Amino acid sequence: MSGPNPIPAGPKIEADWRSNKPASIPRLPPSWTATVLLTPFGDSISPLTNPTQLIVGFVESSSTAKEGWLRARLFLTLNKRYVDFFFVQSADAERCDWYWIDTNPAGDVKSIFGPFPTTLQIPPSQCFEMAGARWGNVYPLMCAGDAERGIACDHWVVPTPGFKNHGTWFAFRKETADLFRVFALDSNNPLMFPILGSFYMTNLPTFTHSVSDGSKSLAERIAKGETKARAGYWNPLVTQEDIHRAMAFPLADAAHTPDDIAAVIPGFAAMQSTENLPRWSDRTYIEGWTTGTDFIPYVTRVCYLWTGSKDSKQQTVFIGFGTVPGQGNYLQRRDTCLDTSGTVQPYYQWDAAANDWVLSTCLTPNPPVGLPKPDWLARDEAVIVGQIRGNPNFGLAEDQTLNLIAGRLDRGGGELAIFWVWFLENGDGMLFSEGNYLNPLSHNLQLIDYNHFAQNAAITQNTFSNPCAPASKRHTALAAADMVRGHLTIPA
Repeated sequence: MSGPNPIPAGPKIEADWRSNKPASIPRLPPSWTATVLLTPFGDSISPLTNPTQLIVGFVESSSTAKEGWLRARLFLTLNKRYVDFFFVQSADAERCDWYWIDTNPAGDVKSIFGPFPTTLQIPPSQCFEMAGARWGNVYPLMCAGDAERGIACDHWVVPTPGFKNHGTWFAFRKETADLFRVFALDSNNPLMFPILGSFYMTNLPTFTHSVSDGSKSLAERIAKGETKARAGYWNPLVTQEDIHRAMAFPLADAAHTPDDIAAVIPGFAAMQSTENLPRWSDRTYIEGWTTGTDFIPYVTRVCYLWTGSKDSKQQTVFIGFGTVPGQGNYLQRRDTCLDTSGTVQPYYQWDAAANDWVLSTCLTPNPPVGLPKPDWLARDEAVIVGQIRGNPNFGLAEDQTLNLIAGRLDRGGGELAIFWVWFLENGDGMLFSEGNYLNPLSHNLQLIDYNHFAQNAAITQNTFSNPCAPASKRHTALAAADMVRGHLTIPA
């Protein structure tokens, strides 16, 4: 059994953060094609049956001095329907329209409906520089329980216009500098990226620097005016809700088969199953990175001990998580300590003289959260909605299967969250997230990527520290200005 590592020192993390920053902000190639796995927000208003289902597809884009277009061929994994959207930017970038392509997965084009106006913009190569992207940090994704097996990525965040404490996160493969994941905290697509900005998480397992001849041909046909107008139809296709509404009432769609899905993401299978849901072991230890309402990700360490009695507890350490959203740095640390009696949050700052973390105050979580039980996924009636087997672009060996799990969480007041959990069949975790559409920033801990996930770890009562426990001498309590729901690393 492996035991917990010591809590890292703030100055070391701060120094690594500075030294690992790339020399320049990444750019998109002029032409590119990516496969995509689209993960929806929760609690959106959608006429689509199974609105929490995953969508897979191909996205192609070309942005040059002469043209700007993006094509999205999308497959609803549970409804088994296929749609094809084509976005075109005017030469002077003043106007963007989209078209509905009447086609099938084989590529047989019958008609082109449109144009339909939209406020979306085709992302140019320098879009991240233009939007003021800020350096997040470097850490691996798709670790399958072990960071050594993960895919190293540089993470950048584009601030949301009008806000000073969050943005949209972009991960780029360190080896190739290709876009690998988009993580959106806002459900209204503030960057106006077609498709890539509409969903909660967009994974891009493959990315190539070219586009297909079929898509080039479509762009030429649209430029020549070989289209059919549809008077009275309006949908800007900006948000997830817009896309769901279009899919629920399609101008044209087609059926698809499991082979069509396998051509997009090898090893993927859609399903709805509650069998063999994973559970935490009674002694679980996690290391990872948490994305929240800041422009840096938090170094995260979780220790969990379940005894079945009142001495069960959990301590989650977030280094970089301060008291003012948007102003966190790696010399700040906030812990969330849970037991059966409640929740407290010790807040530390790095003390250079002491060369250690020193307690600053005890924060009051708003609202408090409960201690999870090992089978919290089953208790929350989670469902496995997809599996991926043996795909190396998801960090998997040939004999490994990844379960993509969705759980519904009714938080009251009409707010229904969806938490997404990725677990291997052997019980090792890959990521945990909570996505809300109607109130996406009602909690400031959004996503944790597990770099290390140890079951049956060497955790004892001596592993934990909590200077803000009721029995301890507490500093003056300070009510946190933000709302800490806690469901991210401490699912209740």
